Amino acid sequence: MVDEKRIKELIETLAIPGREGLKASKELAIIGTPALSSLLEALTSRKDEHFRKLAALTLGRIGTPAIPPLIDLLKHEDPEVRRYAVDALGALQEDKRALHAILQARKDPDDEVRVAAWRALEHIPPHEPRFPRKALTGRRRDPLA
Repeated sequence: MVDEKRIKELIETLAIPGREGLKASKELAIIGTPALSSLLEALTSRKDEHFRKLAALTLGRIGTPAIPPLIDLLKHEDPEVRRYAVDALGALQEDKRALHAILQARKDPDDEVRVAAWRALEHIPPHEPRFPRKALTGRRRDPLA
């Protein structure tokens, strides 16, 4: 079992650009569920864009256990937090809960959150069974409309 001190050290390392931050992200993803609450807290409390991007990437790498708290973040008051939650959910869209949350994020009041949702959906090839045809009528239209 990994102790909380090591998790906090790795989370702090996410702020370092380059290989060191990416290595910390991979290690946190391997740790998985025990790192979730600390990662989520850091994502919502820190304002450094690089850090937030890497924290969101890490949450996406953790996988299925991260989906419910990421969906909860879509209600966060900070639109940047919501945007990074959509980015992380984009890596998990094989799960119907994540895909549904991304579809809902297209209605977010913030332009950047809506764009992130549309970008996440653009990665689903139309021939795949999980492609949400009914929900994406007018798929190619302007996401800011």
